[in-house]
Amino acid sequence: MTTIVVVLILGMWGTVAGPGWSPDPYLNQIVPETSDTAIGSSVTTDPPRTYEVDSEIHTVETEAGDLEVTVRRPVDKRGLSPAVIFMHGTGTYRHTAFTQHATALASAGVVTLVGDKPLDSYSTTERDYGQLASAYREQWAWLREFEGVDPSRVGVYGESEGAFIAPMVAAAEPEVAFVVLVSSPVLPIRQQGALAADTYLRRMGVPEQLLQAIPRLIGGELPGGFDYIDFDVGPYQEQITQPVLILYGTGDLSMPVIQGAQQIIDDIATNGNTDYTLRYYEGADHGLRVLERGSLSLSANAGEDLSRWILGLPATASADPQIAGAQPVQHFTAEEPGTPRWYASGATPIIILIVGLALTVVGFVAGLIGRIRVKKKPLLDLKGTARPLIQAGVAVVIAWAAFIWYLLTVADLALSYETDVLVVRGGWLACQILAIIAVGMVVRLVFAWLRARPLTGFPHFTIVSSILGLATLLAGLAYWNVYPSLLTAL
Repeated sequence: MTTIVVVLILGMWGTVAGPGWSPDPYLNQIVPETSDTAIGSSVTTDPPRTYEVDSEIHTVETEAGDLEVTVRRPVDKRGLSPAVIFMHGTGTYRHTAFTQHATALASAGVVTLVGDKPLDSYSTTERDYGQLASAYREQWAWLREFEGVDPSRVGVYGESEGAFIAPMVAAAEPEVAFVVLVSSPVLPIRQQGALAADTYLRRMGVPEQLLQAIPRLIGGELPGGFDYIDFDVGPYQEQITQPVLILYGTGDLSMPVIQGAQQIIDDIATNGNTDYTLRYYEGADHGLRVLERGSLSLSANAGEDLSRWILGLPATASADPQIAGAQPVQHFTAEEPGTPRWYASGATPIIILIVGLALTVVGFVAGLIGRIRVKKKPLLDLKGTARPLIQAGVAVVIAWAAFIWYLLTVADLALSYETDVLVVRGGWLACQILAIIAVGMVVRLVFAWLRARPLTGFPHFTIVSSILGLATLLAGLAYWNVYPSLLTAL
């Protein structure tokens, strides 16, 4: 009975201990004018595969150091060509990236530059977007002087996180000819990440309790930096005067494909800019790739539309239809997650768990010593609490290990766009069963301690501190809603 009561208390604590998660439905939907993504206008342009492509590696001197860049240009094309520099997202940083995209553009007549990302201002915990923008501005200026390039027609291409940097460069350099934003998060990473996690987890069919972990995980201050997750690109987008091409794939579950596009359109309109083109590609992923013959390749339509839009400027800047392609879907609003309380923000929860684990380990070791007998006398006389002390420590650690394994497994499935009902549902049930067993073992330890009293000295200190450590770890599990809650049921 005591175990049941404690489990219910822990379940209620988990419900009220942190911010909840219940995002609003996103109702302001976008309906494409046509499913045909072709760029309008009567202007004639060359399609991809018109020219052979020459590829060269150069070194560009920047304030961030010497950066290698790969320049691709059409062979035997007459006259000066428009050009574009590519800006990396989170997953790439070398000049060898964007091979399919840059080659497709170059084969249509657009000179492309893919440069190294300066990593001295970029890490997992710290990112200086201003410094990144400066390095890309220097690459853009270098490309304007490149042989065969029309300096008045050099634009920027930002993919994913790179779509934060492209508006910064365009705002700082009015002579940037155009802006291409591909799979743009638009909203701060904290909000975009919350929506992505929600979308992935709902798609996998995880229990509702696990969704409540979203704001508790990313809503507060993160240890070690991560200030960039609150970066707002909106003020820079509001300064864009250049034509903007916005591209998303409907197979991209990580981006606010409707809310983000609407935000870009609204932001540039602040400056009186209505020169935008929005395209959605059926089934395309974050990099506008689709599965063809068993491998991922740049969507042919995306390559054709991108090259035609650049080559046809200014005629294609706002050519009808401005919004076209497959019907995008965004069920929920990307919104600011709630803020966890002090005990679950920053380094505090890590410190609390380390202390709880340390006290648990001390109790476990003491229990082992208490089981050792010399001349039929225990080395440490715990008066019958040694075995419960060991069992409680092992049970709680196993419960935590199972929960961490479950989170990592679910994350791996989500990032791989896979589902596994047995793991998602069965794994969660196993975590709950192990967590309840852990409560039972701790309750058993408490009763054993009460029966053994009065204990004094080191044995008493050891058991009390161990119980406090175990209670801390159980409260930590409860914070992540592992225990069933009557409040949730009601």
